[in-house]
Parts: sequence; C-alpha cells; structure tokens
Amino acid sequence: MIGKTVVLTGKFSELDRAEAEAALARLGATIGSGVTKATHVLFVGERAGSKLDKARALGIEVRDEAALKALLAAAPAAAPAAAPAAAPAPASAPASAPARACPGLSGKTVVLTGTFTLMKRAEAAKLLAEAGATVGSSVGKATDILIYGDDAGSKLEAARSRGVALMTEAEMVALLTAAGIGGELLAGADDKLAQKAAEDAASATEMTRVAAELRAFLEQLRARPDVTVTVAELGRKAGKAKLDQLRALRVPQDLVDLYAELDGIHIEWRFIEPSGEGCIRVPSVSQWTRFTGDDDHYMNFGEDKEALMIDEITAEGNTWLVRSRKAPRGSGPRDASIIFASAAEGADGIIAASSLPEYLRAAMASGFVPYWPRCFKSNRYVSYATQEAAVTRFRAKAVAPTPIAVGARVEFEYFSEGGRGEVLALHKAPASRDAEFTGREFVRVRLDEGTVAWIPQKWTKALTRSDAYERLREPGSPLVVDDLSARFDDLVRAIGPLAHHAGGSIGMLPSNARLAAGLLAMRPFADALRQVLDLRDAVVRAGLELTASRPLTQNGDEFDPAELSRFHWSYTLSGVLTGLIGGLQILAHHESARRRVPGRELVPAELSARLAKIDAAAELRERLASVEVLAAPKWDHADSHPAALNLPPDEPVLSGTGF
Repeated sequence: MIGKTVVLTGKFSELDRAEAEAALARLGATIGSGVTKATHVLFVGERAGSKLDKARALGIEVRDEAALKALLAAAPAAAPAAAPAAAPAPASAPASAPARACPGLSGKTVVLTGTFTLMKRAEAAKLLAEAGATVGSSVGKATDILIYGDDAGSKLEAARSRGVALMTEAEMVALLTAAGIGGELLAGADDKLAQKAAEDAASATEMTRVAAELRAFLEQLRARPDVTVTVAELGRKAGKAKLDQLRALRVPQDLVDLYAELDGIHIEWRFIEPSGEGCIRVPSVSQWTRFTGDDDHYMNFGEDKEALMIDEITAEGNTWLVRSRKAPRGSGPRDASIIFASAAEGADGIIAASSLPEYLRAAMASGFVPYWPRCFKSNRYVSYATQEAAVTRFRAKAVAPTPIAVGARVEFEYFSEGGRGEVLALHKAPASRDAEFTGREFVRVRLDEGTVAWIPQKWTKALTRSDAYERLREPGSPLVVDDLSARFDDLVRAIGPLAHHAGGSIGMLPSNARLAAGLLAMRPFADALRQVLDLRDAVVRAGLELTASRPLTQNGDEFDPAELSRFHWSYTLSGVLTGLIGGLQILAHHESARRRVPGRELVPAELSARLAKIDAAAELRERLASVEVLAAPKWDHADSHPAALNLPPDEPVLSGTGF
C-alpha cells in the first residue's frame, strides 16, 4: 500500500469504513474520495455503484471486503493523540514542530482549497507541514493531493482535469490524528464533522442532490475513453447579495436553489471520433439575470410574456424560463414554464421539463447534446437526426477510438457533406491561437476527389466499415445495371440527395458534387463521363420520371443518414444525376491541371456531343470546350495560417466550415 492511492466504496458488512481508511493510511496509502486516473486500488463492498463502473472503465485494480480485511490485519495500531504542551514555547523556538512520519501525507505536495469545518486553511497548512507535507498555493504538475472543503472552486476543477488525487477534510483529519498530529485543534473532530454533515443534510434541497449528480456526471464524462472534455466550469455557491437579487425578481424557488449551489455551469465535450458533442451553459448571476420582453430578447414568446434565459445551449437555440408579464402586486414567485426554442421561434418552442431539477437531469441523460430537448420528437420542418444519433451514441457503451495511421482510409467533416480519403502523414502543431480552434493534431489527407490537404484530426476518424460509397467507388463496379431503381438507391446512399448549389473557384456546384467526384475518381475521366451518360440514357429508355420523389429505405449502407433524414428519406433521379455531373466538373479541373492539357483534350468529341442534350451539364460542357488548362479546385477556408501551425505553406489547411 505504500505510495498507492486507494478508494473505498459500497457498504462493508464487517468493517467500519473510517477505521479501515485510517488503517490503510497507517500502511502508507493515500485515501482518495473519488476514482480518477491516479487511483491504484478500489476496495468495494455491497452496492458499489458508479465508482466501481468508473474503476472498471479505467482498468483500475478492484478488491473485495475479504481482501481488505486480510490487508488490514497487518496494519499497526493507531498512534496516541499528542499531549498538550506544558508551557508555551520560548521565543527562540521554531515556528512549527519538526515533521513527523505521517503515511499518506509525508513527502507529498498538497494544495488546500475551500472552507474547512474544523480549522482555517492556515492552521491546516501548519499541521500538514508538521506531517511532512509541502503545501503549495496552486495546482500544478508537482501537486500530489488537493485537499478540499466546502465551496471549492477552480482549484478543484484544475485538480480533476489533471487527475490529481483528491482528499476531503475528514480524510485529512483521519491521517493527521492517526499520526498523533493536531492535538486540541482536532479534539472531538469526528463529532464536529458528524454535526456539520447533519446540518448540511437538514438544509439540503433537491438542487443540492442535483449539483452532486452533476459533479459525478462530469467525473464520469472525463473518464470516458471516447470523449474529450474541452470546458469544465462549475461555479461556486452564489453569495447572499446575488440570491437576494433573484428573490427580489420573484423568480421560481428552483432557480434560487440552483444558484445557491452553483453560480454558473459551463461544460463542453466532443467525441474524439466525430461526430457528436455536448454543451450546457448556465450563466452566473449578473445585472443581466432578469426577465425581459420580446423587445430585449427577440424570441417571440408573445407580448404578454417575459423570459429569462437559463441555458445558452447554442447561439440558435436556448432554454428559457417563460412567465406572464403581469402579476398581482405583492405576489410571490410566479409559475414559469421551462421552454426550449430556436431563435425568434419562441411561440413554437417546446416545454423541456416541469422543473429545473428535472431539466438538469434530462440534460445529463442526453449528454447536453445541442437541441436535445427536440431530439426524438417529430418535426415536419427540421430533422434533428444528427443530434439524435449523438444522443444515442452517448447513451450507449463507450467505444474507444480507432487510432489513425498513415495509409489508412479516413472519413472527415470538413465539407458540409463530409468526405473520405487516404492518410499521407500526421502532424502535431505548436500551441497557438489557431490551434485553439483546430486542435494541435493534423492529418495530411489525399481526398478522394483529388485534393491533398491538411485537416484537423478532431474532424477525422478512421474508416472501419464498407458501405454503398465504398462499393460504388471500386472501378470495376459499373454504374449501369439491370435494376436501375436499386442502383439509384445505392447512389443516393453514397452521395446524398441534392440540397442546394453553391459557387466556388470552379463554378457552381451541387451540394453532392464532391462526394460524387470521390466516387468517380477511381475511373479514368473519359470512362467516368461515359458511364454517367450511359446511366442517364438508361433512365430515359426505361421511362423513369427524373423529377418524381422516390422513397428510400434505410439499410445501414448510407454515407450520411442524417442528411437523408433531413429529406425525409426521399430523393429524385435528377438530383443524383446532377450530383454526378457536378462531380465530373471537379474531376475535369483536377485532370486538366494534373496533365497540363486544355479542357477540350480531356474526352473525345462524341462524349462532348452527348452532353449537349443535358441542361444540367452546361458548366461541364463549357469546361470540356475550353482551350485553356483548367485550374485545380481551391476550396473555401483553405490556407488558414499554415505558418502558425508549422505546416507547409503550399498545401491547403481545411480549417473552416466547408460551405
């Protein structure tokens, strides 16, 4: 046990937990309050709960009560309490007593935070120094233990994020008294701590329990192997002045109770493998914490309503407390509804919960995924399939990310419709303002459509499955088959429906053009054009309606099911063909630039002539008639300060949105 951090959890049938912790400390162990990466052993009794789950997830050694009993049989007896001094020390005596052997604290660097029940922090620091510990002022790389009391703030969050061992006041006191340190100051410590715990329990509200659940949720979030926590800020308890401000506004008691526990919440996370993220942002109490009407917030809840924002989930969707503007003079807190609404659509908002504790618990259950109050609820205008998929993934068992290696195929999110390619190199950029947004890890990718670019690794994941896109991308897979309906179903699964057209460096392109270019790129350009033309001719011969809406059955082969869900799982043949022609336009530019030949030399004249019958191919015809060498595509938001990221200046850095 010497030098190991141990945690006890669950109910022990034959052991007293406090005595067991003190005995472990005498064996040289450090007693932790929560399971972290720094924990070496977890001792479990009955009903072990979340600490056991977390230990298993982190691969921490777990032992039962029988093993603990056997271990404690070797523990030395507790040292007697120090006798009070017979007389004051002479003026020349040292300011503090010499260090005593105190297993668990001796030789450790500790930091104190929060308010203690039995002593002031200065008194605790003096006792710790007597125990042989070094007391630091801030949490850093050298910190071994953070000892915290009530209302602990940023130091506690910093320690948790660094994986520093945590210790409560009671745990510290147990170690000190076991070593005979503390004397009169710690006399009756157990009774005083028990009285404080009873007082806390008596004054606890439902929000007290929710705040504890939120802290535990954050710990579990940090422990997940598939998640990166990017922001973790839990405010301290709001002071009396702030709580009086809220009461003067006659806000619901739930809100006062929330701020009495946490003066602000800001947690953000993302999956290490895209896509999916979460955010909760409850602002601290300020002069802006008040109910206002539509003239101030423009949410359109109605002229007879006023609202106070409680959770700024995204810039386009927030949760509000909404109540009637008028109330009888001298009345108490008015009933308020908890409504999530998109910007300016308050009248169409939905009730997210019946109380703030219910809201916060539902938010945790949904992983704070943006728009979670709308997830899994039908909406005739908007699909939240992307967010629904993130909630489902969050609730499922965590899956560790697949490492990205040179030569692997990857999927990325730079373009609005996504893309795929092959990894050519990996790079870690120096810390900089640019890297705050992109992250420091980059992947050099040869995009399927032809561009070589650097993409932030946080938008990239290793491809581990085959789908319609991968199968149709094979050059031996002909586009024209006997079952045209099945072929178009697979094509739309691969490249998506036509959503819009957008201008760029090589002209107007349909939204599904870049995926189409990637799908066709494995074929010689002339052969790819011929197959697309043959496919369109086959549709005309079969008498299929180009613009009719066609239903699509989801089968798991889709490149982007969320995009298809946005179109209610329907598409048109013309939308697929337009995407394929747009893809050919991208490939024409790549082919001309690579070979340094004019556009008119890319294909035989008979193929150019066949394009004359297709209205959607006007821009492609123009490229294939050009007497100039076509420029390679240059995508928006490229070349984003490559020097600051220590990347080559001649290759694009795709660090924008892709639109």
